[in-house]
Order: sequence, then structure tokens, then C-alpha cells
Amino acid sequence: MAITVVLGVVALVTGVFLGTPPASAAPRLTSQQGAGSVVESKDITNEPNTRIAGAGRVIAVTYLSEDSQGELVPVRATISVPERNTRGGPLRIHAWGHGTSGLGDECTVTDRMGTKIDGKGRWDDWFGPWLKDGYVLVATEYAGIGGPGVHAYADGEMQGKNMIDAVRAARTVIPQYTDQTAGTEYLTSGGSQGGQTAVWAGHLAPTYAPELTNVGIAAQSLPVDTSRLLSAVAPGMPPVEVPDYVTYVSYILAGTKVARPDIDVDSYLTPLGKKVVNDAQTLCYPNQGRATKGLTVGQLVNKPLSEGPLLDAVQGVVKVPDSGYRAPMLIQQGLFDLVAPAPLTTAWVDSVRASGGRVDYREYQASHGLGAYAEEAARAWANDLKWSH
Repeated sequence: MAITVVLGVVALVTGVFLGTPPASAAPRLTSQQGAGSVVESKDITNEPNTRIAGAGRVIAVTYLSEDSQGELVPVRATISVPERNTRGGPLRIHAWGHGTSGLGDECTVTDRMGTKIDGKGRWDDWFGPWLKDGYVLVATEYAGIGGPGVHAYADGEMQGKNMIDAVRAARTVIPQYTDQTAGTEYLTSGGSQGGQTAVWAGHLAPTYAPELTNVGIAAQSLPVDTSRLLSAVAPGMPPVEVPDYVTYVSYILAGTKVARPDIDVDSYLTPLGKKVVNDAQTLCYPNQGRATKGLTVGQLVNKPLSEGPLLDAVQGVVKVPDSGYRAPMLIQQGLFDLVAPAPLTTAWVDSVRASGGRVDYREYQASHGLGAYAEEAARAWANDLKWSH
């Protein structure tokens, strides 16, 4: 598919997001710019709720990356540069993708990484040690969140490209705002949707960004195939134990409408279902959960989702490849996870290993969404990878 640059929305998106940065930090957008090119950037270190413990500089960036249709669109990321380069030489890059937050423009996560909860930074225990260890944290949004269009939720290939292009953009802007440079080596990581993103980025890395080196992949609570959440959905289906099941199903269906416009998703939905899926395009995770409280997925559909082409289309968008990985992987799985069930993850790991992939698979007495203890284990694992510096 030919890649085109969506120019008409750039001024609107960047004007709202970043304002007017120094001229040196805002390259002129042209049709020749490619994936990872910087549209605009801004130092947000001293703005509220942006700074993680250990970050010396925080940079907001808008860069170009693909949407689900292969068009280049503006995507957002936040770059946290460590206070000190404890290793010397170019900084190691830790590219991170956030979990499910919603599909709409208000559902960004990365511009609020310093948000305080009970007086402490929400992500300080997670990423503070990485920063103090000399890693630069590149936290990406996904195409459609805080940018043009609706986010194609769980489109793994698109999200993986968004993550890699954020790394490209970070390497451009870091020397513009600091006396540091970032190396060509990077780790991809994330949990839940972010884990899917990290693994997809690792799968794409050798061919999509051959100028860079993906040193490793770390994923927590990895949803290897979220189409499984839809396979049994049918009219009258009783409530199930999966937390926020209606929210997840509505997000998957809303994302499929974006990624696969050739599939008539609405033909599967009741009037209530159409409203819920339409709301899913804008309502962020907590609000969509409140809006669907008391509903069951059986109320959303007028026929089984397994009928016709829908389920295969969803799987083609969301499924994580089970072969073709060059970099080593750390997969961290909660044994009581109902969103990304351990048996599915275990089977996926077995397939990756059978194909020659190197996987360190660790299980925890936990449900979906692991704690900072898992992030600390991931950092220790990452430090033992074969970095050149």
C-alpha cells in the first residue's frame, strides 16, 4: 500500500498538543518526510504531572507513523531523559507502550507520567529505577489517541510501528534539548496492550527499522489473541468473570471498524450494541466501564460473532505472531489473568520457542496487570542483555 502523509490535521493536532516550540525543535513538515520524522517537540519538564523520579528532562514530541491504513499521521510520545548518564556514551533506549486506556483523544497516558497518587508519582517505582540506571524512557501513544482519526485498538502491527517510530523521533530530539545522545539500540516493553505492542515491535524491528537494533523484548500480561474474547459472544450470553468484559469487547469492535472498514461490524449489533461501540470510540477506559456497568455482551449483539467474516478479521488485526523473533524475550504472566489467560500465553511461548525464539517465561501469583516488582525484574533482565555500551 502506498504511504501518504496526512497533512491537513497536523497544524490542528500539534497546535493543541504542544503550542509553538523553538524553531530548531519544530522541523517543517513536507511530503518527503518519512516514518519517525519529528513534526513538533517541546520541553515539558516543569509542567504539572509530567516528571518521573530520576528524569532530568521531559520532552513531548509529535512524530509521523502509520495508522491502520498505512497512512502517515501525527502520533505523540513523551521522552524522559535521565538526570545523569550513569554508563557514559550514548543512552540506552527503553521504549514503552501503555496498556488499554481508551480510543479517544482524551485517553492519552504518556503526557501524565508524573501524576501523583497519595503524594507519590504513579510511575516512580516502575520507571524511576530505569532512569537512575541510565536509560532514556520513550513512552509512546498509539495512532488515533490524541491525534487524527479513531484509534484502531489492538492493531498490533500498527502499534509496533508507532513504538519504533517513537524511538526514531527520540534520537532526533534528545540532542536538541540535552547534551546527551541516544544510541541505536533499544528495548521494547509494555503491559497488556503495551505488551502486544512491544512484541509486535520486536517482530517488525529487523525489517522495519534496520538502522536500529532491538536488543530485547519485555512484555507483561500479554494478550496473544484478543479475538478469543469474542469467539463465544452471542445473543443472550450470560455474564462472565472477565473484568470489564463489555468494555474490552466494545473496544475491540470499535477498533475493528477502523482497521477493517470492509467488515460490516454494525450488522452484528443491536441498537444498544451500536451505541456502546460508538461510545467506545471516545470514552476512556474508566468512563466506558461506568457507561456499560450492568450490561452483558449478549445484549450488544443480534447474532453470534463467530458467524461470517468478523472473527477472522479481528484475529488478523490483533493476533501476535508466534514466530520470527531475533531478539530475546521476557514474558511475564499472571496465573490468574482472565483477560490474557495463562494457558494461551503458555501455548504461544511454546510455539515461539519451537520456531527458534529465545523466551524467558515467568509466571506470577497474580491477575491481569502485574506490579512494580515485575518491572524491577524486567530491568534486571534487560541489564544482562548484550548491549554494546
